[in-house]
Amino acid sequence: MPLKRDNKEFRSICALARNRAVAVIQCVDVLLPEADERKKKRIAKKILTLCDGKDRDRKITEAQAQELVLNHIQCVDRNCPMLIFNEPLSRELNLFFGEE
Repeated sequence: MPLKRDNKEFRSICALARNRAVAVIQCVDVLLPEADERKKKRIAKKILTLCDGKDRDRKITEAQAQELVLNHIQCVDRNCPMLIFNEPLSRELNLFFGEE
C-alpha cells in the first residue's frame, strides 16, 4: 500500500505503530489462547489504548463535589452558615471510589 506522505518520520511512526500492534496481538494470543478473535481484538484495542500515554483518570472536581453535596444539605437554623470545604470533600470522594 503506497503511502500518501513520503517522508522518513511518517514511515518510522507507521513502523512503530505496526510493531506495537503485532506485539500486543501476539501477547493476547499467548495469554488468552482459548478466546475467540473478537475478544482478542477487543482486549488488544484496550491494551493499545492504555499505552497511548493519555491520562484517563476520572476525578471529582471541587465544582462537581459542590454540585453533588451542597444541593442536598440544609441547616436547621436559618442563620446557620454551614461550612463545607469542597477540596477535601472531593479528595475524600475520590479516595472512597478508589480514584487516587
